[in-house]
Amino acid sequence: MRTLLVSPFLALALAAAAEPEISFDLRGPAVVPRMRPDREPGDKPPPPAVALRLDKEHASLTWTDPELQAHEFTLDVLANHPGPKPWSQHLAWIVARSKDDFWILWAYFNETGTRCWINYYHFAENIARMSLFQGQYLYRPPEAFTNSPSDIQIPAARIPEYKGPKFRHRDFSPAGGKFRKLRWLDGAAWKDRDEELTVKPLIHLNVPGRNGWASEGWTEIHALAWNADATKLYYVVTYTAVDHGWAVDLTDGTVIKTHFGEKVVLEQPK
Repeated sequence: MRTLLVSPFLALALAAAAEPEISFDLRGPAVVPRMRPDREPGDKPPPPAVALRLDKEHASLTWTDPELQAHEFTLDVLANHPGPKPWSQHLAWIVARSKDDFWILWAYFNETGTRCWINYYHFAENIARMSLFQGQYLYRPPEAFTNSPSDIQIPAARIPEYKGPKFRHRDFSPAGGKFRKLRWLDGAAWKDRDEELTVKPLIHLNVPGRNGWASEGWTEIHALAWNADATKLYYVVTYTAVDHGWAVDLTDGTVIKTHFGEKVVLEQPK
């Protein structure tokens, strides 16, 4: 029998290549902030709107507000799913939470690269963005994620007014509504969580065609949902293209694939 010799350096490299690792050095897109009275135009370059850092020692999102105040959030990578090939290998769900604010990031990564597209919604601004982030990264997600729970609390009175198009989605409309139950995917089986949720829409997103997933475009309705005693808070995404969607559990730090039984239907203006 022929013996295969492997150098110690190669063995270490192969072992390292097999281990999950998430390491990023990304810088966000620049914005032009509102000038303070004591600052002259051109004094300093504007700070980034969002700066991301994801590595084993420190995972954070830093947002610079219009008053040039920096706010730092701790990031949790919640889940990983296959991305739209050949555009990306992975779709990662990431969340940043404080007690009264949060960011949801759905990001498109390869195993390694120097730039990536990231969508991110910020509750305090009620704005979703899609930006190209540049910087070296390595992304080999683990098979399972362990995420810390959060004591996030957002009362219904703080949810901003929805200003998107009119729509119908079972018992859910621009004025708000109910999800009578949450049907979710557990492995390969759909299960029902018999807990009625109150839901209010936040924003809508129009996704153009030829987007990596499909040739035709669609509209998304993003919303907040919570249970009767407000111990669970979800960020929900529903679609006009398909009757399933997503619910990001902001309390426990998990991502749930959901089935709503029907698509969102946009109402045409009269």
